[in-house]
Amino acid sequence: MDSLRATEVRPTYPTSPDAPPSRAASPAARDTSFAASLARLVNAPQAPTRWQSLRYLTAAPRVDLPAFLLARPAGPSPHPLEVAVLPQPISAVLPAARSQPIVAPDSVLAAARPQPVAAAPALNPTAPLDLAAFPQPTNNNGRGIHWIPTTQQTPEVVDRFVAEAQRMGIRWVTFLNQGTAIGENDYLVKRLREAGIMPVLRVYTDAGSPIEGDLAGMVRHYRALGVPYFQLYNEPNLKIENGGRDPDVASYLDRWLPAARVVIANGGLPGLGALSPQGDVDDLMFLRETLRQLRQRGADDVLGRTWLSVHNYGADYLRVREYDRIVRAELGRSLPQIGTEAGIYPGPQLDQQEQTRIVADAYAYMKRREPYYLAYTYWIIANGLGGGHDPAWEHQALFRADGSVHPLVDVLRSSAAIA
Repeated sequence: MDSLRATEVRPTYPTSPDAPPSRAASPAARDTSFAASLARLVNAPQAPTRWQSLRYLTAAPRVDLPAFLLARPAGPSPHPLEVAVLPQPISAVLPAARSQPIVAPDSVLAAARPQPVAAAPALNPTAPLDLAAFPQPTNNNGRGIHWIPTTQQTPEVVDRFVAEAQRMGIRWVTFLNQGTAIGENDYLVKRLREAGIMPVLRVYTDAGSPIEGDLAGMVRHYRALGVPYFQLYNEPNLKIENGGRDPDVASYLDRWLPAARVVIANGGLPGLGALSPQGDVDDLMFLRETLRQLRQRGADDVLGRTWLSVHNYGADYLRVREYDRIVRAELGRSLPQIGTEAGIYPGPQLDQQEQTRIVADAYAYMKRREPYYLAYTYWIIANGLGGGHDPAWEHQALFRADGSVHPLVDVLRSSAAIA
């Protein structure tokens, strides 16, 4: 979808969530604090690298949103299934999460319980899990938020923003884990589970580099703490997430499929996709080819326990419908879709009031969402306040280092009790 790409320019800020801000050759020559870096970013004339996930945009006043991002969702879905209300959550309790249960039926416990498996053997063909068998938080309202874009935070930061998430009625949190590291997010996961929030772990590797280390051990560790969902790789239809190389489905699956088998063998559920709606390769084409190649590789067993990670950016927040049409065409059934990023941000064509309305509408839609659509997840809850070191994302945070709070926070708080 060449029409969706912008001319690429060389940015002076990093695009990796955990990369430190660029510094001059002589740090002493200028202030390198977060505030100073943010000030330089706001005053600099850089443009985005491309119209990919909108979290990569530079400071809002310089952003010209393309027309397709301002389109509103067009009409009701033609599929009766897509206007059904999500059924009430099931009542059985997942292991290792008793204080505030996040529920799954008995049929999934055997598949989801951590197993003492260190390798990744091929799985015996089994019937795919029903949509209702994928764990959901108690009283799931579909509200998600992406956590701070670093791979660990202090307990004080965790306590503060878990409490803020609760006040906004959040039921899902996507967070970054540094590769296969164990321990850095233990406190966060425990606090989320105590708050009745479903944790979704993204296995962070830079620019799509292969996952290294003891993935099996990491999955077992976090399954025991109550994490069922593991997103593997991120936005594989972008060059920037492929080390600058052209996106390639076969190369992506060479990395994703072995990792997905390890996740399943050790009790987790692997996330596929996390495609950028504004990618270097069209996300719909990439998804269709991904599913076809997985079946060609004999991975139906893996697809039976896979969920789609969704980056539902833009004013048309129902990209999930297009994904579901493709999935059903290729597999004959729906896969659960969990938002792990989403949003739209103010600019010359979009003021903050309208931006807030669009995102609030996306959250409100979750009350009548499709059964396969489990969560809409806004990027991000905080940046500088939580230890984030890339000021390029500060204007996208709900809670900001200058003390300001996005109006969306009040909207979510006021409706949390009825969500």
